[in-house]
Amino acid sequence: MSGLERIQQGHTPPAVGGKVGLLCHHASVTSDGTHAVDLLSAHPDVNLSALFTPEHGFSGTAGPGEHVDHGVHPSTGLPIYSLYGDTRIPKPEWLADLDCMIIDLKDLGVRCYTYASSLFDMLHACAAQNVPVLVLDRSTPLADMRDGPLLEPGHESFVGRVPSPLVYGLSQGPLASFLQSTLPALGHLDLTVVPPMESETVSWIPPSPAIVSELSALCYPITVWSEAIPDFWVDRGGPASFQVWAMPDLPVDDLCALTLPGVTLHPDQFQTPKGIWPGVRFELSSRTAFKPVTVAHHLLAYLSEVWGADRLFDHPDARPDFFDQLAGGPSWRLSLLSGTVPAFL
Repeated sequence: MSGLERIQQGHTPPAVGGKVGLLCHHASVTSDGTHAVDLLSAHPDVNLSALFTPEHGFSGTAGPGEHVDHGVHPSTGLPIYSLYGDTRIPKPEWLADLDCMIIDLKDLGVRCYTYASSLFDMLHACAAQNVPVLVLDRSTPLADMRDGPLLEPGHESFVGRVPSPLVYGLSQGPLASFLQSTLPALGHLDLTVVPPMESETVSWIPPSPAIVSELSALCYPITVWSEAIPDFWVDRGGPASFQVWAMPDLPVDDLCALTLPGVTLHPDQFQTPKGIWPGVRFELSSRTAFKPVTVAHHLLAYLSEVWGADRLFDHPDARPDFFDQLAGGPSWRLSLLSGTVPAFL
């Protein structure tokens, strides 16, 4: 069960006392559907006073990159401070009256998935205000996976806050502990983690609109590059969201013949907004061998070899600068352009 469900089942949280803030979203629920706001506002040891929400908003319906305004919780009347609006860093005045911050976010364990950045910024804000933090942890589909380029110094952004490989395979509790042990500014932070039990019972709730299933979460590090290379269609938000790649001239048979770590590719055709395109569908063949960013590199490298190094970024809507932000720096893109092996392989 999740950390929240352990509280529901009688695990006594550390004495929080005073006013409590809660960083959460729509997926912060127990297996019986009780939301963290309802559970904690009724808890005798918790005086819930303010809510905070990351990208996609409290309801989880805002689109990628969409501005989210502050709001008011409909049943409790608590203020909801958006961490994806005018500012993404919690303001000191929002924390000034709080005696504890509780964090309960369903995350993927991927650096460019922005809930990691919201955790990063909240920990720093709480450390600066001497507000203790309690993380109610949840499992992640990408647990224990390590893959992809490291965050390069000087290339930090909101899709690249955590000093780690792109896929770091930690849920938010261990991530918070890692950051505290790594970053001097968090050394004095009063941090407690309530870990999930081995078999978490909460059914899949999309943590953001396009992560529609566990397979979408697993394939996200393979296909998220469509955000910077718009030639690719990945059925974002559809039933196969992030689980496919399609292009008008994709060499499907050649890609399906590649040997890739933990993944099998299947040829298919997809109805896209621009017509029927050939593409591939990803099937996970081995969780232990699975390396999603390595898969993405082999696919992109093959296409660069076939089409020429510049083709991927020649599209008028291509965003090589955003590719670098997602990757944590330019080194990977430059290796694709030069035909060299990136450092993470």
